[in-house]
Amino acid sequence: MNARYTKLLVLIITIIILYKTFHYFQLTEDGNIEEEIEDIGKVTVSVHYEALCPDSKFFISHQLLPTYRDLTKFISLDLIPYGKAQTIENDNEIEFHCQHDAIECFANKIHACVIEKINEPLVQLEYITCMIKDNHIPDEAGEKCGRSLNLDYSPISECASNAEGSKLLKKHGERTNSLNPPVKFIPTIELNGSQNLVSQPQILKDLKSALCTVLNYKPSKCS
Repeated sequence: MNARYTKLLVLIITIIILYKTFHYFQLTEDGNIEEEIEDIGKVTVSVHYEALCPDSKFFISHQLLPTYRDLTKFISLDLIPYGKAQTIENDNEIEFHCQHDAIECFANKIHACVIEKINEPLVQLEYITCMIKDNHIPDEAGEKCGRSLNLDYSPISECASNAEGSKLLKKHGERTNSLNPPVKFIPTIELNGSQNLVSQPQILKDLKSALCTVLNYKPSKCS
């Protein structure tokens, strides 16, 4: 009797394993197998950029945002607005010199505050992409983009206009200045903390393709 029960139990377990295996590997047209994977291994994409830099504008608008939308589950987004700026501290006051003058410094602060105040990475990126298309009047761009995303711009504006924004931008500067090798071109992109996993020209030209070469699991969007 025990042997019969044992055989029955083995049969039931085998059926369950086969079902789970079939269900796991069954691809749908939408690539829903990705929903079954709990640990897919994200790549951290760190973007060192400037708010008024044309190359930053192009990369964020045409490479970063579309790629992030396609590969959201596979990307840990890390935005660092600072670039080739300089931080100057005198008597506990923080000032910045930026490549595209004071307007860019203020726009960088707004971007830093967007990153600080908005927790959802996609919303952060959509906000910054909206702003970077026309940052020449940063406050107007920030308010307009906030409205377009149904977000209150007031906390971001307040942050950018006081010491909080300066401290945030200083931290971004410290991160940028710690890069090895040092930043030469803006934007500079790190994948998992490295500038060398994929060449910078390849990343700037085709971010999705660059990420797909790094990912352990190749999602359907990589095909």
